[in-house]
Parts: sequence; C-alpha cells; structure tokens
Amino acid sequence: MTETIVKTWAITGASSGIGLAVTRQLLEQGNKVIALVRSPQKLQSLKSRYAGQLIIMALDLSQTERIAATIQAAFKTVGTIDVILNAAGYALVGAAEELSEPDITTHIETNLLAPIFITKAALPFLRAQKRGHIMHISSEGGHITYPSASIYHASKWGAEGFFDALAKEVQALNIAVTLIEPGRIKTGFDDHAQVTNIAIEDYRKTAVGAYFRLLAMGRFPMIGDVEKVATRIIETSLLPKPPLRLVLGSDSYKNITRETQKRLDSFVTQAETAAQTDAEE
Repeated sequence: MTETIVKTWAITGASSGIGLAVTRQLLEQGNKVIALVRSPQKLQSLKSRYAGQLIIMALDLSQTERIAATIQAAFKTVGTIDVILNAAGYALVGAAEELSEPDITTHIETNLLAPIFITKAALPFLRAQKRGHIMHISSEGGHITYPSASIYHASKWGAEGFFDALAKEVQALNIAVTLIEPGRIKTGFDDHAQVTNIAIEDYRKTAVGAYFRLLAMGRFPMIGDVEKVATRIIETSLLPKPPLRLVLGSDSYKNITRETQKRLDSFVTQAETAAQTDAEE
C-alpha cells in the first residue's frame, strides 16, 4: 500500500469522467483540490461536503486567453500546487473532409492548446517552489489511430510530443511529467463526443464507414474501471520517480505495443534506403 500524503491538486475536467473520479478520491483522502471546470454548478454537492478542501474556479478551456490569469489566481489562492492534472477533453468524430473548421479549431484549443497554456502558466510557480508534477490524460490514441478520429488523434499525438519534450526540459528542476494513456473506460466520454455523421457517400465505402458501423454494433467495448484508473493515477503521483508514460488498461497495452512494433518493423526494413540519402564525406 502506498502511504497517503496530503497534497494540493489542480484538475481540469474535474466535473466528469476520470477528473471527477480523481477529485472524489483525493477529497476523501483529505487532499485539497482546485477544480478548473466549465460548469461549476456540477460540483456543488462535493463543495458542500468538502468546503474546506475543494476550490472551484470557472474555466472554459476553449477560451485560451483566460488560462494564464486563472492559473495565476489558483496559485495565489493556495500558495503551492503539488500536482496539475489535465483531465479535460472530448472526442471529435467524423471524416476529416467533413469536419467544419470551427469544430476543428475548438477541439485543438481544448484538447491540445489549453494543456500547453496551462503548463506554461504554471511552470514559473513550480520552478519557484522547486517541485511539482504535471500529469496529462493522453490516450492509447496518442500512439494508435482510428479512421474518423483524425483531429482527436492530432490533439493526442501533439500532446505526447509536447509533454515528452517538456519532461526533458524540467527534469533537472525537480518537476515530473507523466502522460496517462488509458484505453476505453466506462465513463460518459462517448456520450459527450461531437459526431459529424457521414454525408459524403464515398466515405460510406471506406474505413470511415466501417468504423461507424462497428461503433454502432458495440465492437469497441469499454473495459476500464474509472475508479481503478483514478486510484492508479493518485498512486503514481506519490512515487519518488513517476514514469513518463502510464499505460492503463489491457486494451491500451495491447494496442500500443502492437502498433509500436508494427511501426518499428517498418522502420527496420528501411535501414539501407534511409542511409542512401546521407551526404558523402
């Protein structure tokens, strides 16, 4: 069993899904949570029960211009924040050609730019306190892809690159970074997905159409337990040397390792041709 240590967390997406499960468990353990949410009223029942531990701050992540000021206010309110958990996000589903530009922009702002701006705003405070842990809910979708989820994958693959590089930048500053990579979990994530149904007939005959049919048939089961996921995230935050990547779910492990091996096998076949473009000495 991991020893319980009281900490202060800042969590986006704290009103639903993984963010809510982590928030509840933290409060039950006596920790303090700053919940950064779009709809503060959703957390009022928790607030009434944990008035001294839960601070709710309104923040719509698509309004990226408000992020820096909100993060600064959070640190000034509590003084020290030990863990920042980016748990907010949603899925945008549909063939890339059929997605509207405003929908694409809002999705990237919420899923990718907001976590980057939150991190950028928090880093001066984390450096000043000489410690901290930044955790980001990525996905198996940061390593694999499905047709009709191109923009969602763009946000996840982008976050993987950003936080991987960031970990190297802040390692010597006693700031840890962890990318959390779950598979499909029993939450309301799919219910909140923004779906653009197929309108261009050509796509019904492609992998996009096949994906929509398989999705309707329930061929992508949700096997993850959100409470177990939340517990593992909290346990990981207490490790002296937390991992850069935390894979959660047997489905995520299987899919990530399979696709990574396929990618590696493809690279190996190109060893000779890759070297042919080297400049001659």
